[in-house]
Amino acid sequence: MNAQLKKLESLCNELRLAAMPAEEIQCGLTADKSPIDMLISFLDFQYRHKQTQAVAARLRNARFPRIKTFKEYDFNEQVGITAEHVKRLCDFVWLEQAFNVVFLGAPGLGKSHLATALGYAAVYAGYSVCFVTLDDLIRLLKTSEISKASKARLTQLRRASLVIVDEVGFTPVSKTEAYLLFSFISACYETKSLVITSNKGFDEWADFLGDPVIATAILDRLIFKCEIFNLTGDGYRIRHRQTIL
Repeated sequence: MNAQLKKLESLCNELRLAAMPAEEIQCGLTADKSPIDMLISFLDFQYRHKQTQAVAARLRNARFPRIKTFKEYDFNEQVGITAEHVKRLCDFVWLEQAFNVVFLGAPGLGKSHLATALGYAAVYAGYSVCFVTLDDLIRLLKTSEISKASKARLTQLRRASLVIVDEVGFTPVSKTEAYLLFSFISACYETKSLVITSNKGFDEWADFLGDPVIATAILDRLIFKCEIFNLTGDGYRIRHRQTIL
């Protein structure tokens, strides 16, 4: 048996397949499975292994700053989104139709948490996802012609099914940067989905973008097919602030 297992492992390596754990093989033999059942078990193991690898690769490419899930989000503490909304979003029909999702609200309301959790769920649903802050996106757009790393990451963003742009509005951008952002969003328009988080209402975008015309053009493309969630309430850090004893 050991010789046979070593031969099987060697063949798996040659064929770039995952070696099935000896315990699973032994379990199948103990259960007196037929050869065809053993073959089905082996192929099922290969399928599950490849699925796990694919998810891991999509998670690496997403580059989430941290993993967040909807289970960790307290919907009772916020106004503007419910667990039912999330359940509907997680069918990803909107993603297939290149709709966008925007989370608006003051800092601390869990906008980034919701966006990351939605992206995390999309990864497990089989979609390619990329996470980037607005500052990093602009840096990539400005340096893609001179940096191979920036060009490669920007290519990933452009190929992704879903791009999450976090922290829109926290820092002002120049007119040149606003135009680069406009070009990026225009390229995404009706071809892929965007998830945007912003601490600014849409009426304030002209101020931090520095140009009302570009702001209008960006918003026109962003919200044409879009689900918008306005979050209100006390921020998480305010509710759970720690004091020195």
